Amino acid sequence: MVIAQLLINVFHLINRFLATEGGELLKIFLELILFTIVTYMIISEYGRSKKENLKYLMLGFSALMIDKLIMTGVLCIIVFGQVKLYLLSPYLPILDNTLELFALILLANGFIYPVFADKFEKFKKKVSLELGVLVFIAIIIEVFWLLKLAANPTAFFRVEVGYLFFLLLKILVLFSPVFYILKDFNKAGKYATEVVIAFLIYMVAPIMNVINFVFFNSVDGDLRIIAHPFPFLSILLFTSIIFLKLVDKATLRVRLGQAKQQYIHEKELGEMKDDFVSTVSHELRTPLTSIKLYLALLKQGKAGKLSRKQSGMIKIVEDESTRLKGLIEDILGLSKLEAKKVRLKIEEFDLSKLIKDNLYSTVAEEKGLKVINNIPKKFFVRADINKFKQVFINIFHNAEKYATSKITLTAKNLKKEWLFCIEDDGPGIEKDHLEKLFDKFYRIEDYRTSSKSGTGLGLAIVKHIVELHKGTITVESLPKKGTRFIVTLPK
Repeated sequence: MVIAQLLINVFHLINRFLATEGGELLKIFLELILFTIVTYMIISEYGRSKKENLKYLMLGFSALMIDKLIMTGVLCIIVFGQVKLYLLSPYLPILDNTLELFALILLANGFIYPVFADKFEKFKKKVSLELGVLVFIAIIIEVFWLLKLAANPTAFFRVEVGYLFFLLLKILVLFSPVFYILKDFNKAGKYATEVVIAFLIYMVAPIMNVINFVFFNSVDGDLRIIAHPFPFLSILLFTSIIFLKLVDKATLRVRLGQAKQQYIHEKELGEMKDDFVSTVSHELRTPLTSIKLYLALLKQGKAGKLSRKQSGMIKIVEDESTRLKGLIEDILGLSKLEAKKVRLKIEEFDLSKLIKDNLYSTVAEEKGLKVINNIPKKFFVRADINKFKQVFINIFHNAEKYATSKITLTAKNLKKEWLFCIEDDGPGIEKDHLEKLFDKFYRIEDYRTSSKSGTGLGLAIVKHIVELHKGTITVESLPKKGTRFIVTLPK
């Protein structure tokens, strides 16, 4: 109880001190230091980013800093120079309140800027109107105050109606950001809740001063003492919000810098990979050509007649050489597509003729598969004919490997795009595999045990070519129900 009573006495002692001119000087001086620090931080950040909301916050905190600087100087003269306050009364009360309101308007709009980010012109008009109304009201109050002082030189501004107008304006200005933030809370940013609390805390002081004015003619010392800490607490909260915002921006800049360095590093690695793939692929072509040449000579009997066993071995080597050649071509083609080194030659062609003239359907029919071509005759489309032929061959070859009895081809003209579809009646694909189907070297079966040939690059190449045409490719499949590949290209 003794400690509690001691703390209460200390609290009252501090409040009584703050109610004096010396206490007011200390409080305003501390506020001046805080505003100077915050203003410096915002100016530094604004110099880097030039963000519009920072401009309003910078001007608002600068106005508060100037206001507190003026009031610190005035109170220093009063406290240390023994000058009576009434000698400064003609302009000081209006200047103090006007500067504070000017700053609060800018701060309020700076904090609610994200809410108006997509209505910038409307936002600028709003700010200009509010500042214009403030200046107009301040001039009228100043005129009436000077007239009052001319009639009564000892008049006290805190009991005048002009002071009540300033208090009501402060409440209105402080409530404005609370209203807009709560109205569009999702747009208000990360620290919206803290901003609302800060403005509500600041609002306590003018509300208490209004009560003091209306009911006690502004002479109740206890109400003035109680109101003192709230603006200061609000300022501390504003300072912490600004600091956290700037720390977030600094952290984001560091992360962006790291991401940029990583991107440059990845790009360099990608270029090295492309060069390596290109060089190795080209180097492999030369010995592969020699291998195929000597295989052809052996088959022709240039090195002597071949036995059946030797012919079988040569056939295996020849098939593997052909497979290796296809792999090299696929790697080179995919490398060029990934490096964006492929240019499209867009032209109009008959899709039905392209499909009909292709030998792959004949190969499929030789395997006992029925190819159902539902593409309308004279189905003209615009695309790179050679690239689209590669798309068709790769998807068709995939369908031919897995189809049980038939492959169905369809094409449709839609409103803004055209659609091409290849469907088989094979075993289908599990859902877990569908997302990875277009990845490089991805194969549903284990390549060591699969009876199906392939490099795992065909569908990756298809996806790149389709995206190069600004189109999309999708796959629909269910186990034991077949698979459907759908290519959609814009007209």
